[in-house]
Amino acid sequence: MAKNELVSLALIYHEPMHAYAINALIKEMGLEYWAYISPASIYSAFSRLEKIGCVEVSTEKVGNMPERKIYTITDKGKRRFLEELREAIISKSLGDNPFYLAVSFAYGITADEAIPLLEERMAGLREALNHVTEEEKELEKINGYSALIITRAGKKHIEAEIEATGEFIKLLREKPEYYTKVTPNIIKQLMHSRE
Repeated sequence: MAKNELVSLALIYHEPMHAYAINALIKEMGLEYWAYISPASIYSAFSRLEKIGCVEVSTEKVGNMPERKIYTITDKGKRRFLEELREAIISKSLGDNPFYLAVSFAYGITADEAIPLLEERMAGLREALNHVTEEEKELEKINGYSALIITRAGKKHIEAEIEATGEFIKLLREKPEYYTKVTPNIIKQLMHSRE
């Protein structure tokens, strides 16, 4: 699932939303800047998700305003979201990956389920770090300076990912209800502060 689809389902996971509220939430959360999510990409994702039965779209008329589309996640959409969420959490890819989106929107997943997934991710990252460290040693031997600069930057990135993953594990151990109670309330508060 593309990250736009993951975010689309996350935004409407707890309650149906209309386009204005979705746009406001994207802006409020800064998704355009840190996740490169634009409102236009979300609407394209909603269209794709509607075609496969993960989202239902209805219209509503409020006062003299034009009709507005309301997006609602289906049971199939919730199941698909949770499957994709689990995959995104254990993702070992770096750079533009869905991990940070997953941990931002990890609804419906308990700490008991999330912690082993995060630990699996941590193990994969440590394996990648070991591999990159070996590459770094080889590049030092042959004076591969430009490749060495890139390799060291990648190594720092992996180390930062390991640290962040460890912080999420710590968070869930200290606040096991975080994804089932706290995060949904934060999103609802953001959403209703803009209406």
